[in-house]
Amino acid sequence: MFRLNSRADRSIHGWDIQIRVQQKRTFPWTYKLVWGAKAIWRFVACSSRSRTLKGLCLTNFKYVWPALVALWLASLKAYAGLEEDMAHCQADVWPKFYGYSLSRQQGPDTPRTAEDFYCLAIGYWTGRFEEKNLSKAAGYAQKAADQNHPGAQGLLGFFYANGYGVKKDLATAVAWWRKAAANGDVDSLNALAVAYDEGQGVPMDKNEALRLYRMAAQLGSKEAQQVLAARNQPPGPKAGQREFDEGVRLYKDKQYAAAAKLFLQAAEMGHARAQLQIGYQYQYGEGVEVNDEEAVKWYKRAADQGDATAQANLGAMYEDRKGVPDDWVEAARWYQKSANQGDVEGQFRLGRAYQFGIGVNQNRKLAIYWFQKAAFQGHAQARYFADHLLNGGFIGFRDEWEEAHVIAGKLRRGLLGEEPVGVLFKNSAERLAYIKDLRYRVDNYEAYLDWVYRMNDYQRCVDQGRSDCIHPGPPP
Repeated sequence: MFRLNSRADRSIHGWDIQIRVQQKRTFPWTYKLVWGAKAIWRFVACSSRSRTLKGLCLTNFKYVWPALVALWLASLKAYAGLEEDMAHCQADVWPKFYGYSLSRQQGPDTPRTAEDFYCLAIGYWTGRFEEKNLSKAAGYAQKAADQNHPGAQGLLGFFYANGYGVKKDLATAVAWWRKAAANGDVDSLNALAVAYDEGQGVPMDKNEALRLYRMAAQLGSKEAQQVLAARNQPPGPKAGQREFDEGVRLYKDKQYAAAAKLFLQAAEMGHARAQLQIGYQYQYGEGVEVNDEEAVKWYKRAADQGDATAQANLGAMYEDRKGVPDDWVEAARWYQKSANQGDVEGQFRLGRAYQFGIGVNQNRKLAIYWFQKAAFQGHAQARYFADHLLNGGFIGFRDEWEEAHVIAGKLRRGLLGEEPVGVLFKNSAERLAYIKDLRYRVDNYEAYLDWVYRMNDYQRCVDQGRSDCIHPGPPP
């Protein structure tokens, strides 16, 4: 959903504020229908017994109307998340407005449909279409929202909530989120829950917030599910929290050794973020001696508790053979877990895995998909690779050694079209064998091309009746 969240980067470094876009999910239609039908059946059956207001049936009506809403939502179109929308816009909509037309083959098209306006709003908001322009983004979002586009209505609410291209107006933001939620936009339903929870644009109402969180969670909102799960936890500080907080203070003051002692204490108490942090300090030698085995141990403990950053870091250790034997299938498994939680580095690394076949079957389309997700969260490298691969560029090399081994200081014409489509490399040894074979094949191909050029020169020489023609010999 559209919210401002703080998160640690690869450790407690960079306590930055960033936009976290929650991917929209839709609840299985069959479950929504069954759940709603059961609730309505109970109400109708109960009412048929002619209970009075003192009975149990009519007092439960407030629990029935959400079922009616669920049945209604089940019939609505399921809209993709913003990240998926951006991928669609980049592939199918933005090209119409880049200076050429898909329909007339001359000049840019004029935006007409709600989808056109929505895609242009996303493009100008993110800076992915042209230079970022929030005023234009808000204007296009307004045009799409006026045509009843759910995604645009939710996006326009986000703009009003944050003052992006429009004057900040929380009440107007809430109004647009209501319209979007009514049209089946789950993220806007979640945004409404947050508004009631925090009293932003509406009077604070914890009960209404809880009801909306539950509806959003039932429709598949992961963020709403996480909020509800957190509220079901017993009150009180988490074990090791005091030590972790003091460690953060010392770490920011660059007292790394003192911070490491506190992080280690908190980690041993089971504090996941402390486990991530002490793993990071062991990996990079901040306040402790470099020890990849210890880094892996603590990353693994945090990853097993669901910490998305630790999962991405642990995957990198398996890929780079640090503290563990290289196991690229295991690396990809952890990247997938991290990426599924929305971690930007996990998404970028999973994109690389699909780009090169690191523990997964090499797949350009899936590489682009995950790179675009990371790019949407501001990852510059991911944005570059997404655009490069979308434009049909050569997939490149995993690292500088691979590049140096294959290129070998030459202009490699034979690399065009070389891509290990569908190949899964389980470790660096398998990838190395492929790289060596690639070098061999490219050498042979280019040797053959050179022979063809020399044979053509020889034939021209003969055709001209010259006596100094040199035959290139048999083909290589």
